[in-house]
Amino acid sequence: MAQILLYAVGSAFFPALLAGVSVILTRDRPAALLLAFYIGGMVVSISVGLILLEVAGSDANFGTSSSKSSPVFEIGAAIAAFALAWLTGSKRGRAAIDDWRGKRKSRKEAKQIKKHGEVQEAKDPWAVRVLDRGSVMLALIAGMILNLPGPFYLFALADIAEAKYSTTEAIILVVVFNLIMFVLAEVPLIGYLINPEKTQKRVERFSNWLESHGLRIISIFALLWGLSSLGKGIRDLLG
Repeated sequence: MAQILLYAVGSAFFPALLAGVSVILTRDRPAALLLAFYIGGMVVSISVGLILLEVAGSDANFGTSSSKSSPVFEIGAAIAAFALAWLTGSKRGRAAIDDWRGKRKSRKEAKQIKKHGEVQEAKDPWAVRVLDRGSVMLALIAGMILNLPGPFYLFALADIAEAKYSTTEAIILVVVFNLIMFVLAEVPLIGYLINPEKTQKRVERFSNWLESHGLRIISIFALLWGLSSLGKGIRDLLG
């Protein structure tokens, strides 16, 4: 269960969800937009999660790998997590990321010059453009699309299916997982209901802090995830 909760924390910082919340918090009427985004995301995320668990009940291949392949998968996931932790947590790793971003930007500009004869203004991602319109309905739809199950959620669902929890326990785990996953939306929403003015100031400070420390947070999570996966892989291998 600890690994399932760890996946939930990781999902809270998943780029699509984090980007959606970050954009909304900088727009007019953030409370209404955030509520619509949250409702859309929660409804789709919980519904799809429960549907996948129902499918897993009749298809053993969804969440249960063989005992021989499971340790290999877990150890492989641990290695990938340690690599991510190094990239986002070390100076050399972050320098490599910045270098990759710079080269990627240069390639895009080169393609634009070749195609249009000049550098065109880069378009924001579609989610940003949709949320920029300030429509509650569009925020609801964006929440539904952006919060389809990501990799950490699928890993958690696989663990839930493999553990053979009862129907009630599985439903509770899925709901708790989503409550944790959407915590960065839930906390501001509660704040806006209690004290909108103070919440807005705190949200601005938090956004600045998150921009400065986002990679470090990902690094810490990746390290914890790697240690957890490595421990599970070794236990499965020896067991």
